[in-house]
Amino acid sequence: MGDMNTPGKMWDARYSGEPSVYGTAPNAFFAQQLKELTPARMLLPGDGEGRNAAHAAAMGWSVRSFDASQVGVQKSVALALERGVTIEAEMGDCRTWAPGESFDAIGLFYLHLLPHVRPSFHQLAATWLKPGGTLLLEGFGPGQLAFDSGGPKNLDMLFTEDMLRGDFAGLDVAYCETVDVVLNEGPYHQGRAEVTRLVACRPA
Repeated sequence: MGDMNTPGKMWDARYSGEPSVYGTAPNAFFAQQLKELTPARMLLPGDGEGRNAAHAAAMGWSVRSFDASQVGVQKSVALALERGVTIEAEMGDCRTWAPGESFDAIGLFYLHLLPHVRPSFHQLAATWLKPGGTLLLEGFGPGQLAFDSGGPKNLDMLFTEDMLRGDFAGLDVAYCETVDVVLNEGPYHQGRAEVTRLVACRPA
């Protein structure tokens, strides 16, 4: 997890300070949506300590992930090994990383970017989907500023439904909603929160 606008050293420090900053269980929305998809090839940008990657691999997905933090990548690989699965985890910056392949599913979870980076990255990520592929996203909405359960305090880095529909205008949006939830994801995601969720598909 993390915004990846800042140097990887910041995230290295955060991930080094706790056994699992955001827990080892997958994000609840991610786990729910995977039940609706057939396992194939998946990309998880900004996957932090690898909780979602390890879960997807255990569900039969072939998973590739990248993160700005070397510590996060190392912890991702270690968690996967602990679960008896294999993932392809590497360091990367969302502003410059290129996959060299396409994917059946892409998951963007709490990947909050500055406004001069976010639209172009979202549009680029959509092109990495295979025709018929699915993009899943969850991140904090603007109402999160009223809560202390995590996330950036910069309004411009939070997600609205209109923003996401615009960023992913080339995809068919199946679901987009802002909801209140109670997070229980390690020490940094705890308590009531406002999140915005998206499920979108690349036209076949």
